[in-house]
Amino acid sequence: MKGGLMPGDRRTRRDLHALDEHGMVLCNPRDREAAHRAEMEGIATEDAAAVTCSKCRELLFRNRRDATL
Repeated sequence: MKGGLMPGDRRTRRDLHALDEHGMVLCNPRDREAAHRAEMEGIATEDAAAVTCSKCRELLFRNRRDATL
């Protein structure tokens, strides 16, 4: 694999996904393989400010909002 991308994946820039408290990708919490892939490819982070995935950002915002209510 070149540059940590999947074979045949021509994207040069990937979204950075958020991880939940269980280490799962926030926008796809039921898929253990997605979480593993995201960590191995370097597209997962626990830093909420660095997240670029729109679904993950929305869920982070919603979780913060619900926690303050």
